[in-house]
Amino acid sequence: RPNQGGGWLLPADPLPARVQNHGHLTTRSPPNPNPPSEKSSSPHSISPQISSIGNLRIMSEALVRRSKSSSNRITRISSSIRRIFCIGSRSRSGRPPRIYGPDTLGLEDDKLQNDAVEDKTSALVSELLAKIESYYQQVKHRRVFDNGFCFGLLDPVSNIVVGVFIALLAVETPPTRRLCRTEDLIGDMNMRSLMGLVAFLTTLFPYLTEAKALWYLNKAELDALVAARLIIKHRGMEPSFGFTSDTTVAAVETALRCAAAAAQHPDPLKFASGWKSISPVLNQVATLLSGPYATFDENIFSDMQSILRQVPRPSVFSLEISWDLASSRLAKLSPDPFIENKVQVYPERSTMRRMLLTTIHGYYLQALARLPKDKLLSRYHHSMLQAGHCYGPLDPVSNIILNTIWYSAAFPLTKAVEIEAISTRGLLRIAVRSFYGLVSFMCNRWALDADQAIQLLQANGARLALTDCNNLLDCGKDAAGIVSATVEEAYTAAAIAA
Repeated sequence: RPNQGGGWLLPADPLPARVQNHGHLTTRSPPNPNPPSEKSSSPHSISPQISSIGNLRIMSEALVRRSKSSSNRITRISSSIRRIFCIGSRSRSGRPPRIYGPDTLGLEDDKLQNDAVEDKTSALVSELLAKIESYYQQVKHRRVFDNGFCFGLLDPVSNIVVGVFIALLAVETPPTRRLCRTEDLIGDMNMRSLMGLVAFLTTLFPYLTEAKALWYLNKAELDALVAARLIIKHRGMEPSFGFTSDTTVAAVETALRCAAAAAQHPDPLKFASGWKSISPVLNQVATLLSGPYATFDENIFSDMQSILRQVPRPSVFSLEISWDLASSRLAKLSPDPFIENKVQVYPERSTMRRMLLTTIHGYYLQALARLPKDKLLSRYHHSMLQAGHCYGPLDPVSNIILNTIWYSAAFPLTKAVEIEAISTRGLLRIAVRSFYGLVSFMCNRWALDADQAIQLLQANGARLALTDCNNLLDCGKDAAGIVSATVEEAYTAAAIAA
């Protein structure tokens, strides 16, 4: 039904209820004859943190009482809304609402971008191989062949020297079968190093393509950890990425082993174990290798051995120093490596979509764990798969629970249904629908395109309450120019898209 502000209130929209911080429902306040300007208003009318299922149930039951209407009336309202949008209804900016879905948010643009990257891959590989050859020319140590590679936790030249040092170490590792290697790969250290660098990044970031890994390596001057920092920054993962978490430690160790295997290293496990031994004293090793004689003086290895004797052999990787050193090396690069020909280069839409869908899917798993098991198997599974969207004024998990309980109370099942498991395809389907709703909300509420909206949602964990004018990717626009539609208009577009 239309509200006084000219927007529409949908059946599944929890906005009509005013909720205080303690989570209890209060009466709706009368409309303000002098509403505040849009520039000073918050992006959402309510933003409480609700952790109690009981409070969410009270809210949903109150919403049902406030909107006593039959399913036929709901169908007529939905049809009216769709008909209005089809004839070109306008937001307050005068533009028709943008509804994103499988047809309008496809991967055609991303495919064109990937094709352009693929076209440049051959020239880029030649350029990177030339850089790697220049790095090897700086190192005059023996045993570089088959042991010294450009990938590791330091800069490329230092990684080559450390690789030779690891080959001299007596590292205790379980007996493993040595890799079968071909003569052509053994003879081409440049290509082997490049293959290892690409394998390191694609292992550490599962949604990264090889062509895009080459692009990041070129921006990072073939520095593996600097390229990783660039990817984290480019994707907006810095707030949520645990640089020293157990997950990251295990991922980096696995990435080093995969890189060594891709480069046909004679013993990938020993290579990773050697870096683990060096990681606690990486700062001292980096200082030692920055000297003028590090690339050709054989005494450098005895000095490195003396540094290792100062600390006990670690059981796990110590990554804090390596990430800090990578940050300092990143600061020496181009101030904005994501600008090409004065055009902002965004991560691939397919990659960002997979990352955001993974985040949304995790919220649904949390919601499943919080709902009562008996009601979930009998009633809530149906309402969650039908209308349990994660968008709304609360946090995503609370939005899912509230919308699920509300829909179950408003549209109860006509017959009892008991299930033993919820389809993974069904969960993926509602997650994708929520994804379309989130993107449609962002692109209608703010003056954003789809790529900006997806990146901003991923950076803020798909929480609409955090995506206000002050967090818009440092776009430099005035807040009044950013706001494109009212909250209700944006939610209307989200509901239609979902």
